[in-house]
Amino acid sequence: MNFELQRLALNAADDPGGRWLFEGGHLLENGNQVGQYASTLRVVFGGTDAQNVAMLTMTLLFAGAQPPESMTIQGVHSFNTGDESGSVSAASLQFAPFIGHNFTRFQNTVNID
Repeated sequence: MNFELQRLALNAADDPGGRWLFEGGHLLENGNQVGQYASTLRVVFGGTDAQNVAMLTMTLLFAGAQPPESMTIQGVHSFNTGDESGSVSAASLQFAPFIGHNFTRFQNTVNID
């Protein structure tokens, strides 16, 4: 399963423990918008910054159903390469069979095995 992410927003915020990076936008499949996505990166000062990675949580919300079908991905973002990897950690009924499947992101392309 492959998707393209079309970013519409990118914001950063700091707190005493680290830095947050929030991203969101359109979720595309074969050039057609099928939903929205929201991604959060968290760097904990003295923790993940020493490894040059951020903790990642991304939710894919698919249009068409009420409430929307969704998948949540958890993993890491490498500041060395810009790549993200992890696995599907939760999903609505339609996407439940993908829980535990690997996830990779390179630039704006997401692949779920």
